[in-house]
Amino acid sequence: MIKVAVLGLGSRGKNYGGHLAKMKNIAIVSVCDKFQNKIDKVKTAWNVPDSGCFTSDEEFFAQGKVADAIIIATQDRDHYGHAMKALELGYNIIMEKPVSPFIGECLEIERTAREKGLKVLVCHVLRYAPYYRRVKEMIDSGVLGDIITIKHDENISYWHFAHSYVRGNWRREEETSPMLLAKCCHDMDILHWYTGSKFKKLNSYGDLRYFKAENAPEGSAAACKDCKYHDTCMYDAFYQYIGRRKGILRKKKFPWGTYAFCQSKSRADIAKSLVEGEKGKLFGRCVYRCDNDVVDNQTVNIEFENGVKCTMTVTAFNEKNHRHTEIRGTKGELIADDSHSILEFIPFDGRKRRIRVNLIPVVRGHYGGDQGLMKAAVAMLENKSDPDIQYTWISDTVESHRIVTAAELSRKEGGRLVTAEEIPDIK
Repeated sequence: MIKVAVLGLGSRGKNYGGHLAKMKNIAIVSVCDKFQNKIDKVKTAWNVPDSGCFTSDEEFFAQGKVADAIIIATQDRDHYGHAMKALELGYNIIMEKPVSPFIGECLEIERTAREKGLKVLVCHVLRYAPYYRRVKEMIDSGVLGDIITIKHDENISYWHFAHSYVRGNWRREEETSPMLLAKCCHDMDILHWYTGSKFKKLNSYGDLRYFKAENAPEGSAAACKDCKYHDTCMYDAFYQYIGRRKGILRKKKFPWGTYAFCQSKSRADIAKSLVEGEKGKLFGRCVYRCDNDVVDNQTVNIEFENGVKCTMTVTAFNEKNHRHTEIRGTKGELIADDSHSILEFIPFDGRKRRIRVNLIPVVRGHYGGDQGLMKAAVAMLENKSDPDIQYTWISDTVESHRIVTAAELSRKEGGRLVTAEEIPDIK
């Protein structure tokens, strides 16, 4: 029986633990989260004993090593401290991304794990999704020829951005990470994976354009519940999480986002939390009057060591969440958009082909990537070395964090060209 502990029961920790709890020969023996109601939500479903439940990370680690591996799914700036304690106890780690907003901490975790002979598997779930794996297979097959350019867009829906990066946990860089790292280290990892190369140089531009006080409607209030635009604003918190009974915007936009501040699915309880709850009040604020400072748009231009040029753009102004990628090679082009299950392959010496990856698109769990990642995690703990099993070790993920570190340095210095030599790397 493989034993696993879970530190952090937000949406990611709860998701990963939920997948593992359904697998044979896996026992979740200990969980920790600062909120008791989140522990109560999972301990029965996962059969976690009361003696293994903690609301203090210090008490959690004080019990010593109780499992074969630990899932670390806490807040970005807590990852380093938790990882170093886990490695000291001899844990193999399943680490939610980003590893850390500081490249030095990423490198220290990698070095410590290497020296101790322990494994750190980073949750770059897109590498495990069938859709993205099919794109990688086509690149590696040579049907596109030599890759010349990649254009990649991370389109964040306006309602998801408002939840996470304006009202929510990732709204302030000094408390968490730059938005580019928190949301797009997946994308930087994908570009590194697709090109098979480290970056050589880049520049980046981005800012906070829209979600600030100067763009607030005249006469709007600090809290949605008090606002005269309550029934018409598309960012109204009650509309976002509950829905409207009148007007043209009736359907709630972000039903699963309520887990961040209310454990109940009742409309009345959610509404009460937005008015009275300590966490709920944060998510009930006007999006133009929050204390957010992370960018809502950014573009990164990258040249990799092997000569591939990439442009990556992320914005908060989209109706739905999806990633769009255009890959141009010497023999053809490939258009991929994960909002559906079709790849468009346009060979220069033949007819355009539509390649269906899945008969039915996987719309939950990062297009099947979450499940794939947890299967890899179990294989890691079983010491399987099957070449068909893909692992995203921390040594792989360092490059995506180096790219973001360089991009943020460039952005904050007016788009200056930053070279790879300026950013620390694995020694």
